[in-house]
Amino acid sequence: MDAAGAAAYSSRGTRVVLRSYDAGEPGFSGDDSILENTIGMPVSDEIKEAFASGATILTANARAARWLRREYALEQRRAGRSAWASPPIEDWETWVRGRWEMSAVADPDAPLLLTSLQERSVWTRMQREDAGLVVSAESMAALAESAYTLLSDYECHSERKHAWGKTDAESFRRWAANFDRECARWKWIPGAELELRVAASLSKETLPEEILLLGFDRMTRAQESLHRALVGCGVRVRFAEAAFSGTSAEFVRAAGMQEEIEACAWRVRALIADDPDSRIGVLVPDLGAMRSEIERIFRRVLMPRSDDVFSDQEMPFEFSLGQPLASVPVIRAALLLLRWLREPLREEEISWLLLSGYLSPQRDEYVSLAKFDARIRSSASLLNEIAFGEFLKLAAGVGSQTIRNLANALRAAAANGIANERRLPGRWVDLAQSLLRDGGWPGAPGRDTMHFQALRRWERALDEIALLDFDGRQMSYEEFGKALDGHARETIFSPESQGAPVQIMGPREASGQQFDALWFLSADDASWPQSGRLHPLLPADVQRRFNMPHSSAKADLELAKLMTGRIAASAPVVTFSYSERGTDGENRPSPVLPRDAEWRSASALTEVVEQRARELEEFAEASGNIAWPQERSPGGSEVLKSQAVCPFQAFATKRLRAEALDRKDRGLSAAERGVLLHAALERIWSPSDGALHSLGDLRSAIREERLRDIVRSAIAEAFAGYRDLEGVWARGYLAREKQRLQTRLEEWLRLEASRAQFEVIGCEEELKDVIVGGLKLKLRADRIDQVADFDRLLIDYKSGEAAPRDWRPPRPNEPQLPLYAVFGNVENVRGVLFARIRAGDTCFSGSVANVRSQLLPDASAHSALAKEPYTDSLRDVWEEALLDLAGEFLRGEAAVDPKEGRTTCRYCPLPGLCRVAETRDPLAADGEEDGDGD
Repeated sequence: MDAAGAAAYSSRGTRVVLRSYDAGEPGFSGDDSILENTIGMPVSDEIKEAFASGATILTANARAARWLRREYALEQRRAGRSAWASPPIEDWETWVRGRWEMSAVADPDAPLLLTSLQERSVWTRMQREDAGLVVSAESMAALAESAYTLLSDYECHSERKHAWGKTDAESFRRWAANFDRECARWKWIPGAELELRVAASLSKETLPEEILLLGFDRMTRAQESLHRALVGCGVRVRFAEAAFSGTSAEFVRAAGMQEEIEACAWRVRALIADDPDSRIGVLVPDLGAMRSEIERIFRRVLMPRSDDVFSDQEMPFEFSLGQPLASVPVIRAALLLLRWLREPLREEEISWLLLSGYLSPQRDEYVSLAKFDARIRSSASLLNEIAFGEFLKLAAGVGSQTIRNLANALRAAAANGIANERRLPGRWVDLAQSLLRDGGWPGAPGRDTMHFQALRRWERALDEIALLDFDGRQMSYEEFGKALDGHARETIFSPESQGAPVQIMGPREASGQQFDALWFLSADDASWPQSGRLHPLLPADVQRRFNMPHSSAKADLELAKLMTGRIAASAPVVTFSYSERGTDGENRPSPVLPRDAEWRSASALTEVVEQRARELEEFAEASGNIAWPQERSPGGSEVLKSQAVCPFQAFATKRLRAEALDRKDRGLSAAERGVLLHAALERIWSPSDGALHSLGDLRSAIREERLRDIVRSAIAEAFAGYRDLEGVWARGYLAREKQRLQTRLEEWLRLEASRAQFEVIGCEEELKDVIVGGLKLKLRADRIDQVADFDRLLIDYKSGEAAPRDWRPPRPNEPQLPLYAVFGNVENVRGVLFARIRAGDTCFSGSVANVRSQLLPDASAHSALAKEPYTDSLRDVWEEALLDLAGEFLRGEAAVDPKEGRTTCRYCPLPGLCRVAETRDPLAADGEEDGDGD
């Protein structure tokens, strides 16, 4: 629309903004490239008429309003215009709030409209003042606020005149009365009363002549009252009719969720191939639960040449589902930095923050910061948390702008007394923004439009926190930080649509929109209608009489029928699908769908399986194996262990040198306990300087009551690296760990005292010149014992699960001891043993040639040690399996082939490198996986 058209709009009392789409500011309002790449579609004649007449269009949700404004802009561009009036298209909530603001400006005595955050603070304060409250004040305040809103939406506050019995509802009735008195005292009004207030203050002079309501499946009583008030003021208000009347419906049945999503993705791909300008909707009742699986499959099917999440290829689909503002990376960085100033962060949080790129404009620091982070994560520490000041001490020698920025932030925080001052929320907001700038946030400029939209929403969130000044109450920095964290978690960030051809959203979000084709996923009886519970703070009879959401199964069903009818009329072609097998059992079609519907099989609808197989074959043909250079050693026995568990894991760890990030909980990890156990036993049995060397030494120590002191001394030396730890908790924890290890080792040594004669001739012994079929390995045996007739036993200490079944070919889970026995160049090996040192399970397990003469004289002939003796044939079987594994590694075999299916993948340290989940049904039970599991 040109300037003349703008004048016509203005004459009807419509706010006019002339827009030109030539500016370079990121975002829809000025990014011309977004319009150029946007998929447009013809809107209904009714909407076109509203465009032409200047009627105000009010949608049920903000996304529909944004879609219509975009369609309007595209229409203007297609007409050759470069500037036009901002069309009167708004979502209902924004329009109602705008009417209130107009009336409030004209009335100097207008009450203060509380923001949701302000209202929540009032409710929270009242909960804290209630001496009888035994639950979290914050969580109960949220429930109370939502209950009050329901009473306002359905105009039934009059029900509060009657007692509601000795229940939580009666407590809420008392709180609501206090809330009303507080609002009246300070001239506040809650947002739930907005429609009622607007209806009472309507002015004909400022109202549009006509309003078109779009996408309203059901209106609350408050909305209906405002509707009647508008009509009473002479406004022509009408509801938009269905966009399509001759819809073609299709019904698809799938065996499982993955097959259902794949069928949808392949249909979408075919539709885009036929018409790249089409607009396709994919509706999902519980989008949050299925989002990751949908994104994975859609990316693979719609972007087959780019499975890389960092690809520059433009995404052909986008999700309408917003995410908590706190989870947006740039905002998460801000919240972590502000929280770090008041309390320690976990190691993984610090790692993420350091390497996020949001603390310095310099992009070349990543490698040095990553090395520093890895050094911290691998250091001996009982705590998985690090305070800000302690971290800066550790980083004293790191020359990095990020570290300097962090030091600046800490100094500024100390100078402003955040530890002990109380301030108004607005003053804390100002200081927080300053501290973030000192800390280098938000990092390097030049990011995408999503980044800028998130920053704008962050600024609004800070403004909303600052508005908590309304009651003059001061707070500490800790209280401010918790309020900001909570608000960011509750604030849903929904970036503007980038106009992708495929829109994935929930059924409610699709209201008011039109598509060229629609696919409704999960149209089963468990997912649709969506069920819910009665509100816990309102009487059940009140909710049912006023037909509140989820007040009955019948109400949910009727609403689902209305929404399904609207969905079916939103596109000329609509597909409903469901999975016969869900996570909770068998599913049936949704009861809102026609009973006589003809359901097609998803597998018959597309060739998903065959297509996937062809892609994998092409990949296999295009990729070749790269042999390992035999002059180099890739390490120790873990090479063959990884090759047995999954060839790709060995390839990733040895050829790509990928390492799992060291993550731990508070205290010692299982691996650290294992290291301490080995260290203590080495000091006890070392042939050179150990306290004991043979069975005779051990029995003498027990007889002379020296064993406890020997063990205590060995443990003290093993724990020497933890001496500098400070704090009552750390000292107490270490004392308990030492005592625990003392008990385990004494129990173990008393078991060893019952052995046949032995002498320890090697502890942590390096095995020389180990070559397995051309593969050089570096091996070190935990312990080598010499027994009768100069025979040798190889012993491997285990504080976790371990059993001889882990040696079974062709893919042994624990190949160390077979490797030592066959290729370790140890003479006269006549047995390999796990020394299991565990609470309640201290024993030997393994294979020896003669259990009574070489290990335990009192062993039963029926014991497991006697049933599976160490023999040359067993050694030959191990040799064959180990040579096969070594040969696979040398040849470069790197197939993604987890030995025990999902169980193997669950414990894999490198899930981010592997895409095996794409070839398996995510709902399949472990026993249904492919693989060689036992």
